[in-house]
Amino acid sequence: MFAQTAVSVSANHHVERQPPSLPNYQQALRIFDLTVELLIARVTIGQYWVAGFNDAAALLASLPLTISDFATANRHLQNAAAYCKQKEGGAATFELRSLRGFSQRL
Repeated sequence: MFAQTAVSVSANHHVERQPPSLPNYQQALRIFDLTVELLIARVTIGQYWVAGFNDAAALLASLPLTISDFATANRHLQNAAAYCKQKEGGAATFELRSLRGFSQRL
């Protein structure tokens, strides 16, 4: 029995390997996690990144989550945005870190 590999050889004998790809769900979750990390970093230095919160909300809505998981994650995100508007960086960071921990358990 033969196994297929993801290796191709070009004319000049250069071996190219296809990088392993993640399923769409894992890719979306990874992008969401990175967006939350960026939000944490920007809130920590005192920036309210509206576009980042909008992107995180859109990514969260695209994930296949149960209603209760979505509600919990969305509540953390909305609380963080509200705290940023009130210039409460510490509370916003706490909510974003809670969101990060929650998403890492998914």
